[in-house]
Amino acid sequence: MSLLSRGTAGSIIGFSLLALPGPAAAAPQPAASPGQAIYERDCAHCHGVSGKGDGEESMYLTPPPQDFTTGILDKRSDDFLATVISKGGAAKGLSSSMPAAPKLSQADVKNVVAYIRKLGKAPPKKTN
Repeated sequence: MSLLSRGTAGSIIGFSLLALPGPAAAAPQPAASPGQAIYERDCAHCHGVSGKGDGEESMYLTPPPQDFTTGILDKRSDDFLATVISKGGAAKGLSSSMPAAPKLSQADVKNVVAYIRKLGKAPPKKTN
């Protein structure tokens, strides 16, 4: 075998190894909805990741943050919720502990409303 043919054979083997499948990559996670991303960034520290009013800051607030899983959202219109989000709780006679988020666009507020409605419809978690 000549030097040239060994080099060519080595290149072919090298390219063949590159084509072999490697370890399976983790399945990509679905992207969070825009409302979920905003909620997790701005709201979850008080209202909790699952919307139960049990965020890490909730213990310092009186009254405690609203638990969205109680059915309360069914009694509120989207416009009511949007006002509370954008102007704060006091704008609708609720707790002044709920801060305003005036920098959110109308689209962002609409997305957050849609997301918290999903949290409100989530089935209750079973406890042992």
